Parts: sequence; C-alpha cells; structure tokens
Amino acid sequence: MMDYMEDVRDEYPNVYRKTIKKSGNEFISEVNKMGDILYKKMSDENDKELLEFYHEVTNFGTIFTNWLREL
Repeated sequence: MMDYMEDVRDEYPNVYRKTIKKSGNEFISEVNKMGDILYKKMSDENDKELLEFYHEVTNFGTIFTNWLREL
C-alpha cells in the first residue's frame, strides 16, 4: 500500500493535493516506522517459523503491487 501511495504521489501530483498529501505522507511515515520495528525484530529473531511469518508480511507489498497491475 505504501508503494502505491508513493507511486500516486510521484506520478500523479495533481491528485496528491493538500489533505491527501498530508494523510498520504503520514501513512508513508508510519509504515516506514513500523517497517523499521519489524526489521529490527527480524534481526533479533531465531525462531524459523516466526521468521517465515515476518517474510510473508514484508512480501505483501509486492503481492499488492502485482494485484494492482492485474486490475
């Protein structure tokens, strides 16, 4: 979702106006913070099953982008 918001921001600046821009930038910032927390937890984790779950979570961005392309 964050990648999609960044694409809208970069490719369609006329759509990304004041309120949307503020909300979008807050969303992107929050996702970046949560991603940093997730990657920190991943680097400290030894449980293989939990690591697989973390990797699935991080792959959702790619899955979402591919889904959008298929629409």
